[in-house]
Amino acid sequence: MKNNAWKSILCLVLLTAVLAVALFGVNALTDPIVQARKGTPLFDRSAPESAEISVSADSVQSVYRNDAEQTYTLKLTTAPGWQSSMGVTLVVDYEGRIVSLTVDDPGAETKMGDLDQADFLPSFVGQDSTLAAVELVGGATLSSKAIRDAVTDGFNTLIENGLIAEAQKSDEQLLKELAPIAFSGAANASRVLQGRELQGSGSASSGFAAENGSGCFWYVEQNGEKLLAVYSQVGGVSVFNAESEEVTASADPALIAEVAALSTAAIGERNTELPGPLSKLLPEGAEAQPADIPGLTNCVVGAWTVETGEGTLFAFHARPYGYGNEPMDFYYVLDEAGAISAMRVKAIFIEEDYFPNLPQLDKAAYQDGFLGLTADSYDGEPAQIAGATISSDAADTAAKDVFEAFWLLTESRG
Repeated sequence: MKNNAWKSILCLVLLTAVLAVALFGVNALTDPIVQARKGTPLFDRSAPESAEISVSADSVQSVYRNDAEQTYTLKLTTAPGWQSSMGVTLVVDYEGRIVSLTVDDPGAETKMGDLDQADFLPSFVGQDSTLAAVELVGGATLSSKAIRDAVTDGFNTLIENGLIAEAQKSDEQLLKELAPIAFSGAANASRVLQGRELQGSGSASSGFAAENGSGCFWYVEQNGEKLLAVYSQVGGVSVFNAESEEVTASADPALIAEVAALSTAAIGERNTELPGPLSKLLPEGAEAQPADIPGLTNCVVGAWTVETGEGTLFAFHARPYGYGNEPMDFYYVLDEAGAISAMRVKAIFIEEDYFPNLPQLDKAAYQDGFLGLTADSYDGEPAQIAGATISSDAADTAAKDVFEAFWLLTESRG
């Protein structure tokens, strides 16, 4: 029995030794191959002192040049997508086009299933630095945006170091990138549009309606020039060119009228009725009149001037995007000096069922924390609630957008 036991042990030792030698041999053969495929290191964040190029983006971890294959290989780390960051490998040829893009460690929280189903990663192959054909994926907007942003950082690194030429974006793409900036009311804090596509007609090729009811925008053409026309329920029509310049004043009045008609047909007429929660914040006997604020394109969906026996107040209804990109309702009343005299948040924002880790939140104190603040004194801190970052950011957006609406409204009144 002892001899058999010793024989078994000896066999295991020999087998382990053989496997170790085999593994060493495989590594000895493959490591040079892997290294050769990556090429010459130009930058490695773990050894920045030996870098041959400058890298400003934190997302870029390493850059290799392979003259044999005429490619650059970049290791990237994305900003958090849904919850976690991702490692991404980007391969770009010397002509500035993507050869391959892979996610190295997708994890369980990056919604890769949605990305795979939409063929998101394959859509990068063959693209230049404009990423013209890369669309964000609905249901995984944060993860898809995180990957696209990292790839953009990679391209910018190659361009800034003169390794590839920068591709020129078309007017259509420039306007597409401008849309969530020019019409911030249609986008969340990450500048990802929230809503639905609209079919165009006449001068408009296509459009988009905001989920929160703030309005819509259209891609239009005037005298051969591509433009972005934003219709805000409160601000009317604003027109922008591909250079991000507002050109409403020079736009054809017929185009303005066409955009307004298309918009109201798509999303309905503006509702000017004062919301119940907002009316409760006003003094008894106050008379509210809906206000137009030309040029307003943020998340404010309603504005009113309010006459009282003691002067004029200004009431606003804002609908930014909170947790799950759901619109949230905020109600503000400002005095003539622009100071907040009353503020309320729709109950869902501070309900325990919505945020089960916030049962001790003093709801009244939270809302009262905004009182007396103006655009100059507000620093964002009153909006923050620990454990509710996304919706806290929505509260911050609402406050800033209301201050902007007040400024535009009072400026227009002289």
